[in-house]
Amino acid sequence: MRSLRITSLIFTLSLAANAQDYGLPELMGVPASNGDLIYGPDDRVEVDEYPEVNFIEKAQSVALRVSKRRLTTDRNDPNRILFPNIILQNSMPQICSDERFVDQVSLGSCSGFLVNSTTLVTAGHCMVNERECADNRWIFGFKDQVTELHTDQVYSCKKIVSQRYVYTKKEISDYAVIELDRPVKNYKPLKTRKFGRVRLNTPLIVIGHPLGLPMKATDGAVVSRMNKVERETPLRSFILRANYFTANLDAYGGNSGSPVFNKRTGKVEGILIQGAEDFSFNEERGCLESNHLPDSHLETYEKVMRINKIPGI
Repeated sequence: MRSLRITSLIFTLSLAANAQDYGLPELMGVPASNGDLIYGPDDRVEVDEYPEVNFIEKAQSVALRVSKRRLTTDRNDPNRILFPNIILQNSMPQICSDERFVDQVSLGSCSGFLVNSTTLVTAGHCMVNERECADNRWIFGFKDQVTELHTDQVYSCKKIVSQRYVYTKKEISDYAVIELDRPVKNYKPLKTRKFGRVRLNTPLIVIGHPLGLPMKATDGAVVSRMNKVERETPLRSFILRANYFTANLDAYGGNSGSPVFNKRTGKVEGILIQGAEDFSFNEERGCLESNHLPDSHLETYEKVMRINKIPGI
């Protein structure tokens, strides 16, 4: 997601000095209002614990963007890639200690997924230019309890095939299509919607890396109606929705670029691109806690870029 709002300013400042090392450019210099939050119960689970095997298999094609500065090749084994085991509570010191997953490693930022063995799709704000292409790696299979990587899990961005990052009154487009340096091993083909629009109240599942954590699967969400902000400008919102739809997905910064699946068909409907703020500062406790809203279908702000609106997919 683009950044955390004022309520999570302390988190932003605590990472600012090390933004490059953490691979978190979306925290710096990008407009606010692009986090997410929890609707109703927190539905995030470790991807391998998700009850439907077909989605666990699809997760083979989901990747995390990681700064190349955080990855080191073992001198004694060139196929072994090491990374610092910095847990979320240490990289985000103001987070409340009872937040979920605070003891897990937070390694990168932004998610992405394969549409063929060498082509990866992510959000446009996750890959703005060729410098970001060169400075980041895409890793597959970063799950809970993973403490090191194999070279077969780590890929470079060879080039940006296409990219658009526009939020205006006339258009919302946020995508990047990337060519990787070589074919991805164990690639699982993902089917995507080619025509039409996903229907209202269709059940959804998102797979990605919230807060740069090990891969999570999250369901319990549906395609939602216009929210309060959109209803204030219904005609403009209707036109803008040609490129996106909204859903009450439980997601955070780091989920940007995650594939959003139609739970019924298993097809990718779009990529997660924007939402409400992740955290608010609890004055009494002196820490940041996740924002929670009722599991309503009317006041949802998570935007999903329609996959069939991305050229060449």
